[in-house]
Amino acid sequence: MINYFNKQRTDWRISQCCQFYNKTLAKRYNFGTTTKTYALKEGGKQRVQTKALENCNKLLDILTTYFPTQPMNLRSFRISSELFPCYTLAFTNDWYEEIMPQIKNILSKAGEVAKKHSIRLSVHPGQYTVLGSNNSDVVSKSVEDLEYHALYGKYMNLEPEDFTMNIHLQGLYGGKHIDGIKRFATNFTYLSDYAQRCLAVENEDKPKGYDIEHVLELCAKIPVRATLDTHHYACHRMTQTERVKNSEGKLVNRKIREVQQITSNDSFFKEAVKTWKTSRPLFHTSHPFPEENENYWMKPNAHAELLWDEDLLAVTIPMLQYADFDIEAKNKEQAVQSFYKFIKEEENYAGEFLEAA
Repeated sequence: MINYFNKQRTDWRISQCCQFYNKTLAKRYNFGTTTKTYALKEGGKQRVQTKALENCNKLLDILTTYFPTQPMNLRSFRISSELFPCYTLAFTNDWYEEIMPQIKNILSKAGEVAKKHSIRLSVHPGQYTVLGSNNSDVVSKSVEDLEYHALYGKYMNLEPEDFTMNIHLQGLYGGKHIDGIKRFATNFTYLSDYAQRCLAVENEDKPKGYDIEHVLELCAKIPVRATLDTHHYACHRMTQTERVKNSEGKLVNRKIREVQQITSNDSFFKEAVKTWKTSRPLFHTSHPFPEENENYWMKPNAHAELLWDEDLLAVTIPMLQYADFDIEAKNKEQAVQSFYKFIKEEENYAGEFLEAA
């Protein structure tokens, strides 16, 4: 498995997602956006064009000045979907056509910098991008949104296998799992070659949604990669609740969290790795809020600020031999850095270094 970002055996990656938490870093690096409402107002064209070019330059700045200062294992970044504000709205087509040469020039430089400093890049279209939908309009918009996100990698001149565009499987609508899988496989053919080759599909957290076994079933039908989300895997299995007293003495429902966690020895993990063929997988991990936080007793799928559970961290570390991980946490770069510190402490204690397989 040789990509531009993992040429050495020690080149595993834990990845920051979309934004910066530190206020100083956020002010400099976080993308700006605008809405359809404001885009339609007077000055909307200038607002959209300015934000798009500013965002492209911010991405170049992130890749040029931030990630090269980070340890090699932290050089991975999920780019925000807000790079080109309002891009998929038809009335902005001419606006973007005017500035597209500038966008391509900036992103071409960003791609060169990413390769020079071995920074892995990805993107994650949102929850409304449902390729397995039974609604043709939703499918059409989903294809359009995926092609938009694929432009990030194309304009940075990244090989599609080196750029990851991840979405959830979704599309159950009360029917059978196989129905949504078949619709997804059919609609996959509407994507361009680049979008198909950079696409990866993730398991859901809903107990009645699509588990990793369903994603692997899809991967057996079409040439797409499986993104294992370890937290979603656990949440999918949290099907029971218990009645407990909260801090006010009231009886309330609480999800039972004690479920089997997936490990690097699990067959689902191994099969998901195989779907990436010659590329190193990019999986997801996160932690629920601590059980002391009553606000999240029925929402164990919510992402906590940091990866705080050492038992879960101990399960995740062996997986890094075979796959990189997006760290989905509210405190962004702080969560990545704290996990990295934990790994280094474990390495020092064990007297050996974590290496990619």
